[in-house]
Amino acid sequence: MATKTVLVTGASGFLASYVIESFLENGWAVRGTVRSKAKAQHLLDRYPDGSKLTLVEDIVTGEGLAEALEGCDAVAHTASPYALTVVDPMKDFITPAVEGTLSVLRAAKAAGIKRVVVTSSFAAVTNLEKGGPWRDYTYTAADWNPTTLEQAVEAGRPGPFVYSASKTLAEHAAQDYGAENDLEVRIHGTTEVNTSSNAIYTLINGATNGEVPWNRLPLFVAVEDVALAHVRALEVDGAKVKGQRFLLCGGGFTWEDAIKHLQKVRPELASRLPKLPEVEKDFGPMATMDCTPAREILGLPEFKTWPEVLERTIDSLVEVEKSWSK
Repeated sequence: MATKTVLVTGASGFLASYVIESFLENGWAVRGTVRSKAKAQHLLDRYPDGSKLTLVEDIVTGEGLAEALEGCDAVAHTASPYALTVVDPMKDFITPAVEGTLSVLRAAKAAGIKRVVVTSSFAAVTNLEKGGPWRDYTYTAADWNPTTLEQAVEAGRPGPFVYSASKTLAEHAAQDYGAENDLEVRIHGTTEVNTSSNAIYTLINGATNGEVPWNRLPLFVAVEDVALAHVRALEVDGAKVKGQRFLLCGGGFTWEDAIKHLQKVRPELASRLPKLPEVEKDFGPMATMDCTPAREILGLPEFKTWPEVLERTIDSLVEVEKSWSK
C-alpha cells in the first residue's frame, strides 16, 4: 500500500509537533508548514533523513498553498493565532483564524483533497456567561460558545475572550464550507494544550510569588491523545466523521490538587511549590465533556490521567533546568 501524505499547518507549534510524530509513527509521510525553516530546524533534527518529514515555509498565497498540497492526501490544520493581549481584534485574531482556515479548505478542495481535520478548542464550546468550566454541566458536540463577532470586536476585550470568539467563528466557517463543498471536514475541540507546560512550570519557578495560580481552565487533555485523534480522524471511514465535532478531555483538576499531588510524589520539590491556603477553597462543581464519539468513532484508547501527565511534565521541566547550568 502506498504511503499517504498529510499536510500539517503550523508545524513548529507545540501541538503540531506531536501531531507530526503521531502521523509518522502510524506510517504517514508528513509535509509541515512553518514560518521559517531555520526556526524549525529542531523538527528536522528530531526526525533524521528518511523519516518522511519535509518542511515548507509558511503559505500565504493561494499559489503557495497549492504547491504545498501537491501530492497530499489529507490536511491537519492546527495553526491559529493566540496571545494574551489584543490591539486589533479583527487583525490579530479573527481574520487570521477564519480566513486562514478557509484558505486551507479552499486550497484542499482545489487540489482534490477530501479529508481535512481542523484543530479547534474548548473555547469554541464553552459558555462563559453560564460559568464556563465551573458549572454542573456536561458539554457535548452540540454546545457552542455564544459570543458574537460584534461582541468580540468591542474595545477593551481581553485576548483570551477574542481568541475564544475567533475559534468559534473559524469552526463555524469550516463546517459551513465543508457542507457546501462536499469536503470531509472533522473538528477536534480540545482543552488547553499550547500554554499548559508553561502553566505547570509556574508551580515551581516562583512566578506566582508563592501564591496558588488562578484556576482559569481546570479541564485538560494529554497532547499525545490529541495528536492520535488527528490521525484516527483521517483514517476511519469518511462517512462516520464528515462534519463531526470530537471533544477531547482527560478529566479535570485544580492547581490545589496538583500541588497536593506533587507534595506526595515529588517531595524534593515541596519547598518550591506555592503554599496552599489554610482554608481549602470550595470551587463548586466542575464541568465534564462527553468524549464518547471520540472513543467510539475514532477508536481512541482511554485518555491519559492528569497525575501521570503532571508528573511527566514536571520531571521534564526539571531536566531542562539542569541543562541550563551545563
